[in-house]
Amino acid sequence: MDMMTIVGFLLGAAVVTWGAFSSGVADKIMNSHGVVIVLGGTLAATIVNTSYRRFAAGVKAFLDIFSAPKMPTVDEAVRTLVGMAETAQKQGGIMALTNTDPAFANGFLKRAVGVAMISAESRETRGILEEEIRLRRLDVQEDSNLYRTMGVLSPMFGLIGTLFGIIQTLSNISDPAAIGRSMAVAITSALFGIGFSNMFCVPVANKIRLRAMEETLVLQLILEGVIDIMSGKTPHLIEMHLRGYQRMDGVAAKGK
Repeated sequence: MDMMTIVGFLLGAAVVTWGAFSSGVADKIMNSHGVVIVLGGTLAATIVNTSYRRFAAGVKAFLDIFSAPKMPTVDEAVRTLVGMAETAQKQGGIMALTNTDPAFANGFLKRAVGVAMISAESRETRGILEEEIRLRRLDVQEDSNLYRTMGVLSPMFGLIGTLFGIIQTLSNISDPAAIGRSMAVAITSALFGIGFSNMFCVPVANKIRLRAMEETLVLQLILEGVIDIMSGKTPHLIEMHLRGYQRMDGVAAKGK
């Protein structure tokens, strides 16, 4: 499990709950008016903005952030590629790597080796694999954009709920008791909209984006490693080259 995601959500829920009870408004902020308008309206507008396939992919991406990353770490990728380089050096080059693990890096390593064997030309191999990496990144970026869209829409629907509450307030202007209830409905709608955006939509979008950055880093490392093996570089030189990606991995880790 990804403990940062789980702890973050639990901490956010704890802070909001504490704020509600410590201010003495916990029994006043929960009303179906704000919840239905914000969640229902955001969902409806998001469905209009996307396709079924993209919506389903976005739901899956959300569930995935609770799991540990499926991609290998930079260190694991470097060690694997250095081992492959040693095998290629001893057994006659890239063609000796037919038994590459098909599951490593979600199959990208096997794919990269296969492209290298077929093309036998580093420029062609690089072009094919870089395009594949780009398309993978764009696909995940769309998952992130789904939640960014929700993050923009939900405060707007909170505002709509607020306007409904204000209309209700004005219609009951002669009844002081009703004015208080109407204003509570108006304010809580805005609260739900802003809270849903900042406690759910924006963090989920950014976590998906971070996972995409980490995945791209590992895929790019694999690409460079396979190109180096194709070029006949020594395992030691390949390791020196690929270890540079650990600096970038450290920068990505700080963003978690």
